[in-house]
Parts: sequence; structure tokens; C-alpha cells
Amino acid sequence: MTMFSHDTIDFLAALRANNSRAWFEGNRGAYHDAVRDAARDFAETLSSLLEMHGHGPVTPKIFRINRDLRFSKDKTPYNAHVHIAFRPADAGPDGPAWMVGLEPGKLTLGAGIMQFAPSQLDAWRESVAGPAGAQLQRDLDNLRKRGCSLSDPDLVRVPKPYEKDHPRADLLRRKGLVVWWHTDDTHMAFGPEGPARCQEKLQTFAAVMVWLGQTLQAGRVPS
Repeated sequence: MTMFSHDTIDFLAALRANNSRAWFEGNRGAYHDAVRDAARDFAETLSSLLEMHGHGPVTPKIFRINRDLRFSKDKTPYNAHVHIAFRPADAGPDGPAWMVGLEPGKLTLGAGIMQFAPSQLDAWRESVAGPAGAQLQRDLDNLRKRGCSLSDPDLVRVPKPYEKDHPRADLLRRKGLVVWWHTDDTHMAFGPEGPARCQEKLQTFAAVMVWLGQTLQAGRVPS
């Protein structure tokens, strides 16, 4: 079994400095060993660990190293990082997921939904504005105290019909919610114990995963 290692970071750093098809083709064997196979084995192991800790069957998705260049001014062909999403099988394609990102100098772990489906957005806002939103805010405040963060809100203003001074205005201005944790200790993901170390940290996001799953399942609003 192959796992993430110094070779993974070394390859991604070299790719960042030589981001061309010619270089990549000349180093495809190293990519297979240090990145592709390592990501596959890491994803399979972490999925099993998440299942063992009570999250039911989990489906991993390893994002392609090839960049989508159709609408990008940056025409470099490859991503110099590894991104993997882990979604509970019962969450559906629009449900919350755990996320792992690895690149030279940074390991990122996260949980949530990058962008709510149209059918989820009304349920999100109604829930955030009501009593259930207070619990989510407490969970997020606790995670911030543990070094986690959120991206900036998507909207400049609170959407109608909600008051602009609503106590959870920050959440109402969002069209997605992901909690992130970053470290420069990429070694945390390395070797046979890497998936277990990441799983332990991902477990801190459990309350947010449950809240999002319950809130946005079939547009249901929790009391």
C-alpha cells in the first residue's frame, strides 16, 4: 500500500515549478507512485476509518490533477495539489462532505457544502434565522476557538426578508458553508498513520456535518 510521503510533496513542488505537459509526461511514473496511487490508498483508508467511527458508508472522490481551462485565464494544465472529498453515502450528491487538501507547505482539512443547491438555500436561510441557527452558531464559535475558520460570505447584504442586523447575518449572507483547518505540518498526512491522524481532526467537525445533513435533507427545517 502506498501512502502520502515526502515524495508526494516533492513531486507537487516540482510540478508547480514545471507546470507543462512535456514535463508531466516525462515524470508520469513518479506521479503514479507518489500522487495517484498514494491518494487512492489514503482515500480508501480514511473512508474506512470514517465508517468505523459511525458515519456509515463513505464515498471518496479524488479530484483530477488536470485543470479545467475552459473559463480560466491561467492556462497551466495541472493542479499542483491533491484534493479529496469524502461524502456519506446517505447524504446524496448535494450533501455535506469532509475534505482533505495537500500541497507543498500546507495540509487543509474541512467539512461542509461548498455551494448549496437551489433547493437547499431556502431551508438553509430559514434554519439559520430560527432556533436551530443558534446551535450552529455555537458549534462554529467553538470551532473557531480551536483554530478553524470560514471563508468570507458570498453576499454583501443580508437577503430579504431577513433583517440586516440579524444576529446571524454572517450566516444568512452565505450560499455555502465549509469549516476549514489549515496546518503547515504536511507530515500529518504521511505514512500508514496519516489517515488516522486526519480522521481524528475531521471528527471535530461532526456537529456541523450532522447539522447540515439534518437541515438540508429534502429541504427539511429542524426545530
